[in-house]
Amino acid sequence: MQIFTNEILINIIDKPTEFSEGAYIRTDSADEIIAVYEKIKETNTSPHRQYCFEVEHYEKVIEEVKKYFKIVKAAGGIVTKKNKVLFMKRLEKWDFPKGKIDKGEDERTAAVREVAEECGITTVIKDKVGVTWHTYLQNNQNILKKTVWFEMECVDDSNLKPQMEENISDIQWVKLYKTEKYLANTYQSIRSIYQAFLMRKLKKLLKKKEKKENLKKSVI
Repeated sequence: MQIFTNEILINIIDKPTEFSEGAYIRTDSADEIIAVYEKIKETNTSPHRQYCFEVEHYEKVIEEVKKYFKIVKAAGGIVTKKNKVLFMKRLEKWDFPKGKIDKGEDERTAAVREVAEECGITTVIKDKVGVTWHTYLQNNQNILKKTVWFEMECVDDSNLKPQMEENISDIQWVKLYKTEKYLANTYQSIRSIYQAFLMRKLKKLLKKKEKKENLKKSVI
C-alpha cells in the first residue's frame, strides 16, 4: 500500500524489495508507521522522499493504519482522445478529474459523473488503472483518501469547460508522451498513477505485437 503525505511516500510492503533511496524499515508496528506520518504532517518536510516499511503481518498492519484515519472514497479518470490525455488545472496544479463517491453510487458511475461535472465531457470506461491513497487534514481530522482510477475514452467534448466553482481554471488535451511540463507541476500520486497507466498501455501494445507475430508464424 502506497500512501502519499505532503508529497512524501509511505510505502507498506509484505516482501523484501530492492531499495536505493529513502528509509527502509522492517517493523510489524502500525504505531511506528503512524509516528512517521505524524512527523511528516507536523513538519511539512522530511529528510527522505520516501519511507518503505516491510511488515510481516501485512493485512493486520494495514487495517490498524487505516483505523487512525477517516477514510474518504473517490473515483476519477485518465481520459484519452486518440493519442492525447486530458489534464485540468486546479488550484494552480495540473490534475486529473476526480471526486468523492456519492452514497449508493458505484466507483464507475462516480468516475464518469465527476469527469462530466468537472470538465463537461462525455466518456466511457475502458479499464481500471489502479488506486491511489493520500492524506490531508480537514477540521483537524486525519483523512485518508482512496481514489480508484479508470482509463476512460472521450465520446464527446463539444461542451468542454472547466468547473470554476471547483477551482478548475484550465483544461488541456496533451499528447500522451509529451506530458513532462504538466507532470512537473502536479502531485506525486498523479505522477504515480499516470506511470501505471502508461505501463499498462505499453504491455497491451507488446501483447498485441506478440499476437501478430505468432499469427504470422502460424500462417507460414
